[in-house]
Amino acid sequence: MPPIATIVPRMAMSLDKVAIALDVSPNSVLKMVEEGLLPRPRVWGRRKLWRVVEIDAALAEWPTDGEQQGEDGEPGRWDAD
Repeated sequence: MPPIATIVPRMAMSLDKVAIALDVSPNSVLKMVEEGLLPRPRVWGRRKLWRVVEIDAALAEWPTDGEQQGEDGEPGRWDAD
């Protein structure tokens, strides 16, 4: 029987796991949240978790390599509601 981690889908991730998934530092994740490139985490008590589907939706809005920049000269960005 496979380990439970392989059969239960991940719905949310901690800061460290988001950083690992994006191949950046935890501080970079926090900066991306500050800049509106990633959504803010959900909060349960002291625990902060990012929904995997929200991270995926945010990444889908990021510009692709070689894509035109926005009117203000900055690359297109995703703003969290």
